[in-house]
Amino acid sequence: MSKLGKVFITSGIILILFSFSLLIIYNVEDYKAKDASLKILKAIEEEREIASNIENLNSNDTKKQTLTIDGNDYLGTINIPALNLNLPILNDFSYDKLKIAPCRYYGSLLTNNLIICGHSYKSHFAYLGNLKQNDLIIITDASNNNYFYEVLEVEILGSTDVEEMINNDFDLTLYTCTSDSQKRVTIRCNRIYKSFE
Repeated sequence: MSKLGKVFITSGIILILFSFSLLIIYNVEDYKAKDASLKILKAIEEEREIASNIENLNSNDTKKQTLTIDGNDYLGTINIPALNLNLPILNDFSYDKLKIAPCRYYGSLLTNNLIICGHSYKSHFAYLGNLKQNDLIIITDASNNNYFYEVLEVEILGSTDVEEMINNDFDLTLYTCTSDSQKRVTIRCNRIYKSFE
C-alpha cells in the first residue's frame, strides 16, 4: 500500500472516531438534560402545590410569576401532547441553561409574544418539526394557570434571522436548531384560551 493510501485510511479512521465521539457526547448531554428536566418537573409540581396551599390560606398573596429551583427561575412548564413532551421552561436564556431545559428567549405570556428556544436534544425540541397545524401546546405558569395554543405554522428560519423570529403577530413561538445547526425550526402558535387555577 502506498504512503498516500495509508494517509487516507488513517485520516478516515480519525474522522470516524471523531464523529463517533461527538455522537457519544451528544447522547450523554441529551441523557443529562432529560434527567434534569424530570427532576425539575417534579420540583415545580411540589412548589406549585405549596404555593397553592399558601394562597388558599391568604387570598391577598400575589400570584407567583416564576418558581426558583436550584438557583434557577422557571416560568412554568410546556406540554406538547403530539410529541409526548412535558418540560420545564427556564425564565431566562443562556447556552448553559439550554442544557437543562428550554428557555424563554423573548416576550411573555401576559403580552402574548412569548418565544421559547430549546436544544435539539431528543428529550427536548428535536422533533418540533413533526408538529402540524392545529396541534395543541399547553403552557402552565408558576401559578398553575394553563394557556392553550394551537400550531398555525411550521417554518424554517436562518440562524441569523433574529428580526423575523421576534417581530411577528403570533402569541407563542417555539424554535430549535435543525440537525446541521444552520437553520431554525420555528413553530408559530396562537392562544385558544386560558384557564385559571
